[in-house]
Amino acid sequence: MIRPEFRTILMDQRGAAVIIWSFFMISIAVYLFIARSLLADPNFARDFSLAKTVRIMLWILTLVDLGYYVYWKKRRLTAAAILSGAKEVKLFRALEGYEGAIEKRAASVVSAYATRKIVVFAIIEALAVYGLVLALVGRYVWDQYLLSVLSLFLLALDFPNEKSLRELVQTVEHGAAGRGR
Repeated sequence: MIRPEFRTILMDQRGAAVIIWSFFMISIAVYLFIARSLLADPNFARDFSLAKTVRIMLWILTLVDLGYYVYWKKRRLTAAAILSGAKEVKLFRALEGYEGAIEKRAASVVSAYATRKIVVFAIIEALAVYGLVLALVGRYVWDQYLLSVLSLFLLALDFPNEKSLRELVQTVEHGAAGRGR
């Protein structure tokens, strides 16, 4: 059984993930602002001879990142993958106050969930960074807008909701209760 006070600490990790998620969301707006500010100078990034090549390379990287995003979600971010791979993840310092095997397992699962969510956020964020580079290198502003909107959409889809984290913790708790009988 997980103590109520430790359950609160476990669920608070979702709040930390939401804060990190928020920083990723805000950074996209910052990228748009930076590009807009720099591109106000008509001489900035003018006649950059490799712009078209860079554009092709970054769109290829975008496709690779999207494939990696799908792979990561299917292989690393499912409930089964988090539950089975939780032992590989280092515990967050805030979760080191566990008592007993059930709480330790729950702490590992929550650490795995939050860590893997952050990896997904970073994969998505890379798309917005590619857009920023495209805008700055070749004045491909529409490419930046498209990649920024795509990043915002994917980040919205991957919001760290409380229900999924609660279900993971309950699975750990019920799994331990089932083995104890």
